[in-house]
Amino acid sequence: MTVHRGTTGRPRLAIRAGLLDEGGDLIDALTPYVDWVPGPPADGCLHEEDVRRLRDPAPREAFLERVFAHARLRTLLEGDWLPRDLVVFHARHKMQLLAHDPVLYREAGRVVAAAGTRPRGAVAAEYTAVFRRALAAPVTVGRNVNVLQHCLGMLGLDPARRAQALRAIDAYQAGRVPLDEAAASLRRHATGEAGGYVRDQTYFAPFPDGLRGDLSPGRR
Repeated sequence: MTVHRGTTGRPRLAIRAGLLDEGGDLIDALTPYVDWVPGPPADGCLHEEDVRRLRDPAPREAFLERVFAHARLRTLLEGDWLPRDLVVFHARHKMQLLAHDPVLYREAGRVVAAAGTRPRGAVAAEYTAVFRRALAAPVTVGRNVNVLQHCLGMLGLDPARRAQALRAIDAYQAGRVPLDEAAASLRRHATGEAGGYVRDQTYFAPFPDGLRGDLSPGRR
């Protein structure tokens, strides 16, 4: 999986005084990828209880996914962005939002569709609020299956390759394989121009591979 340089941004995480100096596997693993900042966080906050809670894979991955998504949005909105830039950003995050909250996914789309007719500050504030609310919603197996099937429908595969991808999705839905395995199987079929949209989705690469290897043995 790839990290999209230039639009990814470097997360800014606030941290309790002294906690950074105390080290720990989570802090050590995050340090090459984030900027630790004082005061109100731009993208997230790390407390002692978080260090304990994030030892478990599922909450840890959800936390990391939010932090890096918020950083990408902050990087966009801190620049001299135009409505078309928000359109591109939203297009790359559509499947990620859909996996979290289908209702807020559609609401975010409506904000983007009207971006060219409203004040930029109002659009940025509303999109940020919807984006953050959506990512705060828990991902479920059913929503992941919906996203994978949605992506499969975009690829226009021949019957044999489509059947192979569907078997991988069904195996994930039945609990026989982790999400990473089903997602990787689908992405292997996202070739050529038709697969470009799927390959670019942040859903398949929510945070850097190196950090995934250090902290996330498997997606929920």
